[in-house]
Amino acid sequence: MRSYLVSIALSGLAVAANAQTSTPTRSVSAAQGAVVRWPGNCQRCSFESRVWNPVNGTCYYPIDMEKKAGTYTISRRTTGGKLESARLTVTEKPCQQEDIKNFKKMEYVKVSEKNQARHRREMDELNPILLAKNEERPPVFDLPVTKPTAQLPAGKGFGDCRTFAGQPADRHTGTDYAVSAGTPVRSVGNGRVVLAANHFFSGNSVYIDHGNGLLSEYFHLKSIDVKPNQTVTKGQKIGVVGETGRTTGPHLHFGARWHGEKINPGYLLMDPSDMPQVQ
Repeated sequence: MRSYLVSIALSGLAVAANAQTSTPTRSVSAAQGAVVRWPGNCQRCSFESRVWNPVNGTCYYPIDMEKKAGTYTISRRTTGGKLESARLTVTEKPCQQEDIKNFKKMEYVKVSEKNQARHRREMDELNPILLAKNEERPPVFDLPVTKPTAQLPAGKGFGDCRTFAGQPADRHTGTDYAVSAGTPVRSVGNGRVVLAANHFFSGNSVYIDHGNGLLSEYFHLKSIDVKPNQTVTKGQKIGVVGETGRTTGPHLHFGARWHGEKINPGYLLMDPSDMPQVQ
C-alpha cells in the first residue's frame, strides 16, 4: 500500500512539473555562430544542460559555429515563475575555403617539434579558461559592446577553413579586421583579464572575462598593456595592433566565446534588436 501511495505522489509531482512547462509554440531560426535573443522579464535561461542568468532581463542563446544543424529546445523562466520553451532551428553556415598560397612564415607551416610542444603547453593553460563555466558571475557588460578599435572596418574570416601554403589549419574562430599596425586596441566592455601572453599561433594575445560566461579575445597584438587578473573598463586600451604569430600582415583578430560557444563577435557589436528573436 505504501509503495502504491508513493507511486501516486511521484506521479502527481511529475504532472505538476509538466504543467509548469508550456509546449513550445514559439520558434526562432539562426545560423551556426549566431546569437538568439528572447526578451522580456527573464529570470533564468537554459539551453540543453547549461543554465545561466539573463542580461538586463533578456535571455541570450549563443550558438557554437560548429553546432550540429537541427532543431533544439531553449527555455526560460520568467520573473513570475512561469517556465516557457521555444523551438530553435540551427541552420548550417558553410565553411568558406581560403587558400593562402604565398605564405612566408614557414615556421607555422612546418612546425618544429619544439614549437608543437610549446603549443600543447599553451593549450593546457588556455583550455580551462575557454571551458570554464562562469555563467554565475554577474554580467558587467551591456549590449552592444564597444568597438575594439576606434575605427573598425568590415570584418571577414569568421568560421573560414584555411590552408597556409597547402597546410590545413583549424577553423578560424574569430573575425579579422584590416587595421593598421600600432592602432590602439580597446576592451569591448568592463571585465577582468584572465590571460595576457605570447602564444605560438595567436601571437600576443589577451582574453577578458566580462561575466555571464562571456569571454572576448584579441590576437596578434604588437604589444600588450595589461596583465592577468587586472580589472579593465569599457574602452580601456589593452594593447596595439600588430602581426605577431601566424599572420599574413598587420590586423586585429577579435573573437568571442559565450557560455563556452564560439560565436561570430559581430553579434556583440550589433543592436540587440537586430539579432534573431524568439517569436
